[in-house]
Amino acid sequence: MARLAPAVLVAAVALAGCGADDGTGEETGAAGVEGVGIVRAGSTAQFANCRDWRDGSEADRYATIEDIRGQLTPQGAETAESDLSDEAAYELFQHACKEQYADKLRLYKLYARAQAFAPLTSEP
Repeated sequence: MARLAPAVLVAAVALAGCGADDGTGEETGAAGVEGVGIVRAGSTAQFANCRDWRDGSEADRYATIEDIRGQLTPQGAETAESDLSDEAAYELFQHACKEQYADKLRLYKLYARAQAFAPLTSEP
């Protein structure tokens, strides 16, 4: 029995570094990526949905917006600037995600469409 305890301890430490799901739908990896939703390849952008948005903190929500903006930025661009401000994206997600029927709506799809129309809706 005494020999089993160190083996269990080593296994627990090894699993702790592999990423964990804390039951909130947010999985964190070794890199400590922040944001709402499941982390895949160092990003939450692809899988974040409205349910994740509602469950996330304000800081995690803004981290998700930054992640989505970065993922939708062309590779040749020097910065991840967008015509859609972070505040406007936050308001968009708050409005679109307030009802439960929108639970599975992917945030990056909303963002991409809103970003495309942002130059037409912003004041010069």
